[in-house]
Amino acid sequence: MVDDDRMWQLSGLHQFQVVRCTVTGHRGRFGVEVSVAGPKTDIPAFIDFVMLSDGVDHPTPADFPAIGSVLDAVTLDFMPGGELRLSARPSSLGRQEESEPEA
Repeated sequence: MVDDDRMWQLSGLHQFQVVRCTVTGHRGRFGVEVSVAGPKTDIPAFIDFVMLSDGVDHPTPADFPAIGSVLDAVTLDFMPGGELRLSARPSSLGRQEESEPEA
């Protein structure tokens, strides 16, 4: 098993980084599978349904973004199988965009 530090190195990303991703599939009622396109990485990624919105009522599969939709998300951590977990909550994105230095 590869440790988290090594997974971050392999991915070319860092924790709490804002990334652009494309929805590639729906995982039942659990969330959406995504491909991270910017910055590009081949690491498989997933957004849990509770990480899709800030609302009290969590989205249902009918509310999930369509396959092919482009989302901004924040990198959180790696699951034990090596899958990157992301958050697309507006509050997560707002916090990260405020804390990142301007170019």
